[in-house]
Amino acid sequence: MCEKNSDTSLKQQVHDALISDIIKGVYSGETILTEKFLMEKYNVSRAPIREALTQLTTTQILISIPRQGYKIFQPSAEEIYEIVKFRSSLECSFLHNFSFCIVQDWINELRSICEEYMSCGEDNFIGRWHYNCMFHLKLFSIYGNRYAYKQLQDALNIQTIYFIQKKQYASMDLHMALVDYLEKKDIAIAETILKADIENLLIPSASSIDSSNSPN
Repeated sequence: MCEKNSDTSLKQQVHDALISDIIKGVYSGETILTEKFLMEKYNVSRAPIREALTQLTTTQILISIPRQGYKIFQPSAEEIYEIVKFRSSLECSFLHNFSFCIVQDWINELRSICEEYMSCGEDNFIGRWHYNCMFHLKLFSIYGNRYAYKQLQDALNIQTIYFIQKKQYASMDLHMALVDYLEKKDIAIAETILKADIENLLIPSASSIDSSNSPN
């Protein structure tokens, strides 16, 4: 149910509720989502449902099936590989160029997320991935670039769907080390750790994609 008295637009409420259900695995990859079904589920009119579906299609969370409805996007191994490489380039370049924005209060918040992750059960892959996303988005939010932040958020959402479906959790073993080097203001090593942390998510089959594209 969406609360209609919120300051957030109704369309955004529907969007957030739907993506939350997708991430939680409420819908399988084969589920066909229709406007009528979603109107009844979230108790709203057609207009905000249609707007939310358009937004989720634009960001490749959903794909439109003509005359049927919408299905959850099923990223391939190659697409996940490309997303990981995109994230690595984006996040490391911003850290390199805007590390001066990182102050102690932000470092404390990042460390707190790491501690919350460690209290999450090893079999809770959804919880662990949630804290992983929270950490990366918190770090990136420091730079104040809303457009780039949205690109990272969309990339993480697609990765979330993939890893939840595969029941694969994200390790944050490198996050605390990253925070330590940010605190020491050793940005060069922090960049190296950040790159390793992001590219740790490359699935085994993706490595063959890289080698096949490399010159002999």
